[in-house]
Amino acid sequence: MTKAAPDAIKKRILYLREELLKHNNLYYKQNSPQISDKEYDLLFRELKDLETAYPNEITINSPSQNIGSDFTNTFSKFKHSIPVLSLDNTYNATELEDWVLKTGKDELYSIEWKIDGASLLLYYSNGLIKTCATRGTGGIGEDITTNGKMISGLPHQLNEEISIIVRCEVFMSFADFEEFNETMGGKFANPRNLAAGSLKHKSPWEVAKRPLQIFTYDGFFPQGRKGIKTHEEVLKRLKKYGLPTAPGTTFCKGSEITKEIIKFSKEKDKLPFPTDGLVIKLNSLDLRDSLGETSHSPRWARAFKFDATQKESTIEEITVATGRTGKVTPRARISPIQLAGTTVSYATLHNQDYINELGAGIGAKVLVSKRGEIIPAVEKVLEPPLQVYLIPKSCPSCNSNLQKLDDSVDLFCVNKSCPERVLNLLIFFCHKKQMSIEGLGEKQLSLFFEKGWLNNVADLFRLPSKEKEIISLDGFGEKSFKIIRDGLESAKKRDFRLLLPSLGLNEIGHKVTEILIENGYDSWDALRNLCKKKDAVEELSQIHGIGPRTTKALIEQINQPELHMLIKELESMGLQTTSTLGEKSKHQPFANQTWCVTGSFESFQPREKALDIIVRHGGRKVSSVSSKTTHLLYGPGAGSKLSKAEELRLSLFDEDKFIAFLKKEGINPFDSL
Repeated sequence: MTKAAPDAIKKRILYLREELLKHNNLYYKQNSPQISDKEYDLLFRELKDLETAYPNEITINSPSQNIGSDFTNTFSKFKHSIPVLSLDNTYNATELEDWVLKTGKDELYSIEWKIDGASLLLYYSNGLIKTCATRGTGGIGEDITTNGKMISGLPHQLNEEISIIVRCEVFMSFADFEEFNETMGGKFANPRNLAAGSLKHKSPWEVAKRPLQIFTYDGFFPQGRKGIKTHEEVLKRLKKYGLPTAPGTTFCKGSEITKEIIKFSKEKDKLPFPTDGLVIKLNSLDLRDSLGETSHSPRWARAFKFDATQKESTIEEITVATGRTGKVTPRARISPIQLAGTTVSYATLHNQDYINELGAGIGAKVLVSKRGEIIPAVEKVLEPPLQVYLIPKSCPSCNSNLQKLDDSVDLFCVNKSCPERVLNLLIFFCHKKQMSIEGLGEKQLSLFFEKGWLNNVADLFRLPSKEKEIISLDGFGEKSFKIIRDGLESAKKRDFRLLLPSLGLNEIGHKVTEILIENGYDSWDALRNLCKKKDAVEELSQIHGIGPRTTKALIEQINQPELHMLIKELESMGLQTTSTLGEKSKHQPFANQTWCVTGSFESFQPREKALDIIVRHGGRKVSSVSSKTTHLLYGPGAGSKLSKAEELRLSLFDEDKFIAFLKKEGINPFDSL
């Protein structure tokens, strides 16, 4: 007879279920996890252990019997043809070795990177994509086909007329995340949240603008395996069909897994994409069938999770910063700690909702991690403060009342003359990825701003009139002044396609600017005339890649009289308000070549600068790799485009090789950039 659970156990089980359901909602639906994966797994494991000991307490709605759901009310439901299971996790080698002993230490296993993104299923019929669906509950997902088709690396047609169901992970490389997040005012916490949120965006055109990638990792054949006996063969088939797979997958015997894991762990921090561990799977498909699965996970696979590096510190002070878009972000100054090879003295607290959830405040002892090895964040309060911190109701820079905009959880300063907003806009304008003005970094701009020499972007180009004052400053001299003056003169030659996104306008980054210019709106006057039209919304909606939100932002901002005055003032100072990079050079070394560019670069920021050179000298540019592409220029974070280019045997150029080629052809790589 099954023993009854004591009241204390029943209460604990109820508490664990409520906690897990709450964190499922935060992770899957809100893309805003509040606890680490390990903390979640410990709660989940405790619930499973208690339910195993007291099976009468198991309910159909228990998190142990279901996969966390990412359902929203936006998309239609889709019934999966296969069970879409989760994986049991382990954080130590001993547990993994015990599982291998039970499963078969002499069997062959695959070891693959566990990509930290969003799960997606691709249903192909006779080689054509029919449905893209989220995992959902594991039995029923959501049909997001229109959004899924916007992912540049997702093939709409396979290389063979095969019917197959493919599991994949949608992710964003660190380099792409940093670049995109900067254009959006830094409002996203990490690549995983942005990738997952992008899949559920209401506008497919917004999805198309986001640099999403996929890695496929399993395939299921509804009409039978056709002689396929191993997971290794499945992965080879996926590649053969034209589907991108993750790099570095290794096959080894069970007895060698621990040694291989050590090798993988040494490579983790070098990866250009986010990962939170490894997936270990039996290679034999017949053995998988014999082992079967539970309602939650397969018995033939395990996830080995890297324990995210977290260290204890104390919040010494909390400050609030106002960014160039007006967004106000609280930041904790903490007792310095070492994380991921760097000294961390500050960690983000995101917004008031996040602070309240943590219970954070000055004096609190906290755990801090580096999310995605990029953003230091306060993850948990270990010892509470005397008082939970409250963000001031007014801007710390200009004292204007802070507001919430468009249902955002963030607070904004809407005063465009706010000193901190103005300074951050000047820093953004001069940044290497924007107008790239030599000699004007954050330190110099802050000093000139304090002296009252800079109140807007146009004032930058009046700095040469301050020659005597600048030369007389400590740390400056004639050489420093010449660098600044030459940098400003070079900026005047930069094309309009760099000037426009450098103004820090909402929604108008490098990609949108490129789309506008390609569609004939290649000058300020052309944009101004467009946005003054009565049918401007209809005209913009016809442009692929310009969605409703971007259309609204474009029209509202381009029609602002003060912006028009600024542009005309910059034009009078010699800056370019018409794009001329469409003009072809007589020297055409890239003639009959089609180039794609991916990854990040030192000399070409943004990377469109490299494409401009290629197009000006006879080449054609494309946004994705296909059989029609001839060359790929790649940098760190290249991802699936590089893998596909290697498979197609395209001509590959890294940054050094590309610059060497330009110099050989007598082209200055940095001319007019």
